[in-house]
Amino acid sequence: MTFSVVTPSFNCKDFILRNIESVRSQQFGEVEHLIVDGGSTDGTLDILRSQKGISWISERDRGLSDAVNKGIRMTKRDWVIWLNADDFLAPNAFKVFSEYVEKYPDVKIFCGDLTMLRYDGSVEQIFPGWDYNLRDLLGMRTGINQPSTFVHREVYEKVGLLEVENRYAMDYEWVVRAMHHYRCVPIPHVLSFSQRRKGSITDVNMVKQYEEFLRLRRKYGVSYFDRAELFIRFYLYTDWMRRIPFIRRSVRRVKRLVGIEPLHPC
Repeated sequence: MTFSVVTPSFNCKDFILRNIESVRSQQFGEVEHLIVDGGSTDGTLDILRSQKGISWISERDRGLSDAVNKGIRMTKRDWVIWLNADDFLAPNAFKVFSEYVEKYPDVKIFCGDLTMLRYDGSVEQIFPGWDYNLRDLLGMRTGINQPSTFVHREVYEKVGLLEVENRYAMDYEWVVRAMHHYRCVPIPHVLSFSQRRKGSITDVNMVKQYEEFLRLRRKYGVSYFDRAELFIRFYLYTDWMRRIPFIRRSVRRVKRLVGIEPLHPC
């Protein structure tokens, strides 16, 4: 079994070595690790130069989608994993994955569990892998376990690469597109970890992500009046309230009292 790990990177020197070591430690199958750096100036390139067994480039790009697309075009192996610089693989992820490929030899997309870490590295939540069905994707369930999603290169050849213009929900858009042609099988094991990072797309652009969700709903003819539509619009229309520290803290306290993990950590 062969794997291509694509890692887009930009000024992530505090995370990139952990990412590389998590891939190197798999010790299963034939693996290539392609790092596409956007021109880092923080010391990331010094780390890349010191590492053996990886391939990397560093040049300006048009954003995350463009970097990932560059990496996918460079891949030569069967299974492609998009693993951001601040993500890392779980031990034995490839071995566990291979067991499910043997069970489902005709499936081309798999989604494993994802452990989300807080800014300080402690465990915030585990997101179970799921089947990415269109009903839920275009409904209430927009979360993609992107670093735990293993995709056969055949899928990219059929449905295309990421939308370069999409800067905030590119993984969601691509999965919706792919699921019009393929099915996804969940893997009930943690395959990767993702750490919240100040200044990341998820950290500062959740409103933009929700706007992308609405754009995709219009593209695929989803009703303006279903439950998910109302939820998304409520989030957008009340964003100004979340910018008021007192209100934000109060809502988070109430959520925790009733056992709900706040959607966003800050």
